[in-house]
Amino acid sequence: MTEQAVVVAVEGGRAWVEAQRLASCGGCESSASCGTSAFSKVVGNRSFRVEADNALGAKIGDRVTLTVSERGLMRGAALLYLLPLLVLMFAALGMEWLLMRQWGRAPEWLVIGGALVAAGLAVFGMRQRGWFERQDLVPTIVSVDSMGFVDFGVSENNL
Repeated sequence: MTEQAVVVAVEGGRAWVEAQRLASCGGCESSASCGTSAFSKVVGNRSFRVEADNALGAKIGDRVTLTVSERGLMRGAALLYLLPLLVLMFAALGMEWLLMRQWGRAPEWLVIGGALVAAGLAVFGMRQRGWFERQDLVPTIVSVDSMGFVDFGVSENNL
C-alpha cells in the first residue's frame, strides 16, 4: 500500500509526514451502500501525521511516497482489532459462566462491564509490551520529490 505525503519534520533516520486522509473506497461500485464510505463522508478528508523511516534522506517540505507492507498491515489490523475482540467475546462468555455458577444468574451489566474491562486490559498489556510499535507497521519512504522548503507553520516543538 502506498500513500503520498509531505515531510513536516525530520529527526535522525525518521521523518514526520503529513498526508490527506482520503476514503479508500471512493470509487468503489458499492460506495452508496457502504458504511465505511458513509463514515468517511461524515468525517471528511482530514490530514494525519505519522512517523516514517527516512532512509532516502527526505527534507522538510519534500513530497514523498510512503509504503507499508501488506503483511505488516494485516498483522497490525489483527493485533489492533481481532485480538481485543476475541478477548471481549471470551471474557463475556467467561463472566457469564462464572456468574451463573456463583449466583445462579448473570446480570447483563456485569457481563458487559467485565468483558469491557478485560478487553481494555488486553489492549493496555499489548501497548506495554510494544506490540503496536512493531517495525513492520512503520511506513517507509520509498521515493522523494524534492520541492524545496515549504513553510507549513510546523516546528519540532509542536509535533
